[in-house]
Amino acid sequence: MTPVPKILEFLQAIVDAFRHWPDNLRRIAGQICALIRLICERAKLPSRLDRSGPQRCVKISDPAYKRPDPLIYAQYYLMGQGLAVTWDNPDIEIKRGGVTVPPHMLEPDTEYEVVARIWNNSTEAPIVDLPVKFSYLSFGIGTTSTWIDETKTDLGVKGGANHPAFASVKWRTPAEPGHYCIQVLLDWLDDVNPNNNLGQDNTTVGVAHSPAKFEFRLRNGERERAEFRLEADTYALPELPVCGERPRPRPSRRPLRTFPGTIAALPAGHTRRAHPIPAGWLVTFDPAQAALGPGEEISVAVNVEPPAGFTGRKAVNVHAFSARGLAGGVTLYVGR
Repeated sequence: MTPVPKILEFLQAIVDAFRHWPDNLRRIAGQICALIRLICERAKLPSRLDRSGPQRCVKISDPAYKRPDPLIYAQYYLMGQGLAVTWDNPDIEIKRGGVTVPPHMLEPDTEYEVVARIWNNSTEAPIVDLPVKFSYLSFGIGTTSTWIDETKTDLGVKGGANHPAFASVKWRTPAEPGHYCIQVLLDWLDDVNPNNNLGQDNTTVGVAHSPAKFEFRLRNGERERAEFRLEADTYALPELPVCGERPRPRPSRRPLRTFPGTIAALPAGHTRRAHPIPAGWLVTFDPAQAALGPGEEISVAVNVEPPAGFTGRKAVNVHAFSARGLAGGVTLYVGR
């Protein structure tokens, strides 16, 4: 291929450049003048503004912009960090006539008030009109959610006024008798940690004759077949120490890396391994494992047999796990 056409194109480009050189020169001079004006204008600004971007719309990164962290006792988040949990949620109450009613003692087709206690992990960013959404599950693990209602509340900063905040809605229980599990979701868009926004409250109580018998539903809410296994522990929230007598925490050496932020290490006494089923107790499941298809649901029977000399009331937490992790759980109370 002869190079003549290429040479002719190059020569033509040179001719065109010289033909339009006044316009090109004016354009270059205009750009130089615009640059000089920009440098002069920015030289008059304070040093902080001088470092800002030239765009009209920029991402806010000024330290004055603070983000809140609304939270509730969130079992999935806590267990994801390696902590033991109870499904008897301390931040959710069911009331009737101003009196707290245990979840296992609800009457069918009766109006109650569901109250959620809400915290903020931020000391600088309050929230106005925080959406709080309430729903319920039939008693069990992975069961279908049913909408109750939504409300809003103002949440102050940690340690300040209006902290913790409370939100409540009216709820008429279904006409069909049974146990139901309350869920509360804090639906805030610009949240530092959205993983601690869902809390669940589901408990039932059995009297230990020989043994105490319970039953709940296990459902696969995923889109694929999953294998579930059941495990139990006896963790319960400890009593709060008297002010001025709070012991210094003794965290374990293993750091938490599952979620960023709130806890640097596992607090001693709050791991599941620290609360196994005690010697002399027998907890059995029927079935102990189950492979369920998408949407498939079964009944699981739980027998809890305490030792012969047991008296009082004890919590037994039942958790279901799949390959994806924690699927849910229930807290059973055994009394004698």
